[in-house]
Amino acid sequence: MRSTPRRSPARSWVAFVALALAAVVVACRDPYPTPRFSGAGRTTERRGGVLRVAFDTDLRTLDPAQAYDELSTAVVRHLNDTLLDYDPDTGELVPLLAERFELGADHKTYTFVLRPNLVFSDGSPLDSQAFVRSFERMLDPQRVPCPGTSFYYLIEGADAFSEHRAPHVTGISTPDARTIVFRLKQADQTFLNAMAMPFSAPVPVEYVARVGNDEFARNPIGVGPFMLERWEAGSRVVLRRNPRYWNPQRPLLDGIVYELSLARHLQFMRFQRADLDHANDYALTTADYLSLTSQPAWRPFIERKPDIAMYGVAINCELPPFDNVHVRRALSFAIDRDAIARSRNYRIRPLGGLYPPGLPGYDANLPGAHNYNPDRARAELREAGYRDGLPGEHELWLTEGPAAAVYGQLLQADLARVGIRIRLKFASFPVFLEMTQRRRAVALSYSGWNMDFPDPSNFIDTLFHSRNATEEHAQNQSFYRNPALDALLDRARIEPDRARRIAMYQEAERIVVNDAPWAFMFTPQRIEIEQPYVHRGAYSPVYVHDLRNTWLDLPLRPFVPEARR
Repeated sequence: MRSTPRRSPARSWVAFVALALAAVVVACRDPYPTPRFSGAGRTTERRGGVLRVAFDTDLRTLDPAQAYDELSTAVVRHLNDTLLDYDPDTGELVPLLAERFELGADHKTYTFVLRPNLVFSDGSPLDSQAFVRSFERMLDPQRVPCPGTSFYYLIEGADAFSEHRAPHVTGISTPDARTIVFRLKQADQTFLNAMAMPFSAPVPVEYVARVGNDEFARNPIGVGPFMLERWEAGSRVVLRRNPRYWNPQRPLLDGIVYELSLARHLQFMRFQRADLDHANDYALTTADYLSLTSQPAWRPFIERKPDIAMYGVAINCELPPFDNVHVRRALSFAIDRDAIARSRNYRIRPLGGLYPPGLPGYDANLPGAHNYNPDRARAELREAGYRDGLPGEHELWLTEGPAAAVYGQLLQADLARVGIRIRLKFASFPVFLEMTQRRRAVALSYSGWNMDFPDPSNFIDTLFHSRNATEEHAQNQSFYRNPALDALLDRARIEPDRARRIAMYQEAERIVVNDAPWAFMFTPQRIEIEQPYVHRGAYSPVYVHDLRNTWLDLPLRPFVPEARR
C-alpha cells in the first residue's frame, strides 16, 4: 500500500542542531520522565475503553475499493472484514468472513463458504450474491476508481466485465447463498493474498447506489468489528464497536479515536501527558526519540521491529529529462543514504533496491544497487548530454509538515552537488496522492510502499507493471513501461515452483534497478510506544496498524516503576 512518506532530519548543520536540541530536551524540557498511568494489573483480556491514536496526515477515503494508502487502509481495516486474514502467530492465511475455503485440483478454482448469518453494521444481510455485487462494483472502473483491480485481473471474465463487454464476471458464481466460487484463467500464486486485501471487502451496493460514491466514502457501512460514528475532516475519525459483528469475542475496545493532521511534536507531547494511548515512529522527531529512550521508565514500553517497506524518490519516466535513463541513474546515485541513516539515529537503514529485508526475494548483494556515488552520477549526466548538469529547476513533491521541509533540503543538497537543482512542492497527503498518481502531472515525488502481503509481486507488479500506469489513480506512479519486464512478471505470477518464482522476481528487480524509475533510499525500523495500560494482543504480521486484539487494562492508576507487561 502507498505509505505516508516519512520525513528525515537533514545532516551536517541540521543534524548538529537536532542533536543539540535533543540534549537540551533530555536535560531540561522533559516534564514526564515516567508514564503517568499504569493499568489495573490484569493479565487477561478485558472489554471496554476507547483507544486514542494520532497521525500527522489527513484521511483520504473510507471506501475499501479506493483505500490504498497507509492511513486510509488502517481505518478501513477496522470497518470491514474480508474473506481471509493472516494468522498473527504463523502468518498463514486463515478464514475470516469465510468459514472455510478450498483450492480445486486444477489450481484455478477457489471455493469459499461464508459464515452463517452475516450482516452489515446496519443489519442488512450479507450473502454470496451481495458479495458478488460488491466485487463487480470494485472491478467496474466506471462505478468506482479502484487502484487494486490488477490483483484480480486473472479472474475469468474480469477484463470483459471491466471493459463493459459483458454484464457480469463469468468467473464468479454462487451455487447457494453461502458459497462463492472464483474461476481463474490461469493459476495465480497471489490470489489468496488478494482475498485478504481491503479491496475485496464486501460493501452494501444498494446503499452505495442510493447515496453515491462520495457520500459512501465519508459515511460507509461495513461488516467489520467497528462502525463509523463520525468523521470530522482534517480533525478526527471516531469508531465505535459494531454490535452486529459476527464474532462476539471481538472487538475488545468500545471504540477508537484517530486524531488527524496532528503535528509530530504535538503527538509526542500529548502521548507523554497520556492524552494519546499509542504512538509510533510518525510521532517521534529525533529529539523526542532520544528523550524517550533516555528515560529508563519508558524503555519497557518501546518496541522496535523491522518494517517491510521501501522509501525513495519516484521518477516520472514520461516527463523530460527524466525519460532519459542516464538522468534517472544520476539522481539515484547522487543520494547519500548512509548519512540519512546517521541523521535518523539509525532508525532506518539504507536500501539500494526495491525489496526490503524480510521480503522473499531480498538480495543483500544486489548487483547495481543504488549506492552513493557522486562520480557515477556526474558521469551518467554527461552520458545523457548534460556535461554541466541539468538546466533549470525541477519540482520535488513532498507531503506537508515542518520535518518534510528539512528532508527536502537534504535532497536538494545531495542533488545540487552533482548538478541537479530541485525546488520543493508541498501538498496535503490526499492532494499528494491525487497528483502523483496522475499521468504527466508530477516529475519527482518522495514516496514509499508498505507490504500488502508477503510476496515480491506486491512490490514490483504494483509499482512497475505497465498495466498499473493508468491515466489517474496509478499505482505505477513512475509511469515506467518495459514490455520485457511485464512478460517476466506475468510468468512469475503463475509460476508454481517457489524457488524458480523467487529467482524470476530477483531478475525483475535487477531490471528495475538498472532502469531506475525510482531512486531507492531506505527501509525503516518501526517503533511502537504504548502506555503501560495498553495491551496490543497478537499483532497482524501484515497490517501494522491493526488494533483488533488490543485491550485496555482499566481502571487506570498512578504509574509505579515496577509496572511491566
